Amino acid sequence: MVASPAWVKNMRVRLCTWVPHRLSKLVKEVRNAVSKIPDLTLSSCPDCDLMLVVGTDRDILTAVQELGETPPILTVAPPGYIGYLTQIVWDELVSSLEKISRGEFHRRTVARIGASIDGVKELRAINEVAAFPHRSATVMEYTLRVNSEVLWRDVADGVIVATPLGSTAYALSAGGPVVLLDAEVLVVVPVNSLEPSRRPLVVPQHARILIGDIASRYSVEVIADGIKRERVEEYVELRRCGEVVFAEIGSSAAAMVKKKLGIYQELQNMPPSAKFVYRMLEIEGPMDVKELAIKTLLPERTIRYALSLLLERGLVERVADLRDPRRYIYRVVIRRSTRLSS
Repeated sequence: MVASPAWVKNMRVRLCTWVPHRLSKLVKEVRNAVSKIPDLTLSSCPDCDLMLVVGTDRDILTAVQELGETPPILTVAPPGYIGYLTQIVWDELVSSLEKISRGEFHRRTVARIGASIDGVKELRAINEVAAFPHRSATVMEYTLRVNSEVLWRDVADGVIVATPLGSTAYALSAGGPVVLLDAEVLVVVPVNSLEPSRRPLVVPQHARILIGDIASRYSVEVIADGIKRERVEEYVELRRCGEVVFAEIGSSAAAMVKKKLGIYQELQNMPPSAKFVYRMLEIEGPMDVKELAIKTLLPERTIRYALSLLLERGLVERVADLRDPRRYIYRVVIRRSTRLSS
C-alpha cells in the first residue's frame, strides 16, 4: 500500500471532474460512483485535491492543454476503451475510487515543454512538439541549435522534440530512443533526414532548443501533442516549462514502457499506413472507416488494407457501435495485463 498523502488523513478527498462534451452523458454516472464512497466528494476546481479526467488519450492531452495548472490528474477511460494515459478502466471506477479514498496511490510527475513560435505565439505539450510542412511528402530545411550552439543543418520531413513521456509516442515511431519517465532529458528526433548519419539527440531537460532558419516550399506548422497547430515563419524555441502530475494506482512507469515496446515490435514490420491508422485509433479513440479517412486523409481502400493487417495481428478489433448496431467501428486492443494501471 502506498502511504496516504498528508491531505488524505482526517479529511474528505475532494474531486473535480473534466469530461469532454461528447461524453457528457457519463457525468451522472461519475457522480453516482463518487457518491458511493464516503470519503470522496465533488468540489470546484480551486478547492479540489484531485482532477478526475474522463476520456481517451487525446481527451487527456486536450484537458492538459485547456486546464493549465491543476492538482494531480486521475485519468478514467470511457466504456470500451483502454488507453496508455488512462489509469482507471470504466468497469473498475468504483473500486478504484475506493483506493483513492484510502490514499492508495502515488504521484507521477511528467515534464511539460513550451514552444515559443517566432517570439509571438506559445504552445505547450507533455508528449512532443513537432515541426512539419503543412503538405505531406514535402521536406523542410532547418538549423538546430542547443544553448546557442549550432549542432546541425538538416533537410528532412520534419523534426520532433519529445519529453520522456512522449519518447514512446510519435518520437519512437520516427526512430527515437525510449526514455524512462524520471530522466531529466528531452529528445530531438529528425524525421526521415536526407543525411543518413543523422541520429536522434538527447539533451538536458533545461536546455534551450532552437529550431531556426526554417524553409520549405509550403508553410511549416508547429504541432503540440498532435492537437494544437500554429504556423511558423522563422523559428521555434523550446524548453521545459513546468510539469503535470498524474495520480497512479499500483503500477510502475516501467509498465507503460513495456506495453509501448511490445506494441511497437508488432508494428515495426507493417507498412506506414498501418502504423498511421493505429496511431490515429490510439489517440482519437474508436472510429469507422469513413472517420479514419477524414482524420488521416488516406483513401478508404488504403485504410481497409491497413485495418486488415492490424486485425490479423490482433492489434485492433471490429465491433458494433453501441449507439448504432448497423455501424461497425474499429478500436485499439490493449492487453489488460500490461496496461499502466494493472
